[in-house]
Amino acid sequence: MNDPVTSPAHYTSHPIEVIHLSRCLCANLSNVVKYVMRAHLKGNELQDLRKALFYAQDLISAMAREPVALACMAEPDFSMAEFTRQMREGRGFIVRRAWRAAWVWGRDESPIAYLVDMRDAIAAEIALMEESA
Repeated sequence: MNDPVTSPAHYTSHPIEVIHLSRCLCANLSNVVKYVMRAHLKGNELQDLRKALFYAQDLISAMAREPVALACMAEPDFSMAEFTRQMREGRGFIVRRAWRAAWVWGRDESPIAYLVDMRDAIAAEIALMEESA
C-alpha cells in the first residue's frame, strides 16, 4: 500500500528499503545513498543526482579536514547477501562504494578512496545525462 508519509512508492521500490541502509550511515553518506537509489523514481533524476554529488563532495571535504565515523550502527538490519546481490550493477556501484567506505573505517583502510570513487561515479552519471539532454 502506498502511504505518502511512511511508505511512498519511491521508498519501497527496492527489496531493501533505503531507510534500512540510511539508518546505518552518517548523515551525508546516508543522503548520497538515498538520492542515488531513489533518483529515477521521483521525477527529476538529474536534480537528485546533483544533490547526491553535493553531499558526496561535502563529505569528502569534511573528511579531509577531520576524519569522522561514517557508520552509525555496528550491524545492519538486513541480509548482507541480499544487499550484495542487489548492488552488483548500474547505480548499485555507487551505493556499494558508499557502503564499503562506511565499514572500512577503523580497519586500517582509508574511506577516502571509496568516497572519491563514489563521487566520480555520480559525476560521470550526471555528465552522461547532460550530454544526452
